[in-house]
Amino acid sequence: MLDASADPIATPIAVRPEDVASIDAIVRAVYEAVSFTEGAGPDGPRLGGLCGPHARLSKVHADGIEDMSVAEFVARVRRRIAETDLRSFVERELFRRTEVFSGIAHVFTTYESRTGAGDASELLYRGINSIQLRHDGRRWWILTILWTDEREDSPIPAAYLPRNSA
Repeated sequence: MLDASADPIATPIAVRPEDVASIDAIVRAVYEAVSFTEGAGPDGPRLGGLCGPHARLSKVHADGIEDMSVAEFVARVRRRIAETDLRSFVERELFRRTEVFSGIAHVFTTYESRTGAGDASELLYRGINSIQLRHDGRRWWILTILWTDEREDSPIPAAYLPRNSA
């Protein structure tokens, strides 16, 4: 168990109502929360406030899966910053497909990750996030984020890219 003082989301900040009012807002907030500058790492309290208490974040690799809580995800990124001297990271949405039924939603959102803002920054990778959400009558909650990066042997299908970039 993590020591609360070491847990980057042990005392989450108040959730921004505008972050959880709609699916568009919560997806935008996820991208903002995982992006960072000056080596600070992701905004753990904000990301934690978007997610349900038992939310899981799972990265799928060619040879397995890395399953994490929000706190474990933030710690993983902070380790990467320390090991690679990554100073900034900006993830932005390229395309989205959303399905909604009776208070549940599934969002397939294609992303690109760069070393900073703007086209002059280095493209690190692209991939797809699969986000499952529920609405409790007051707000949207993220239950899971499952993602995988594009690989040479597994390119992103044209159906999940903007029409002008396929």
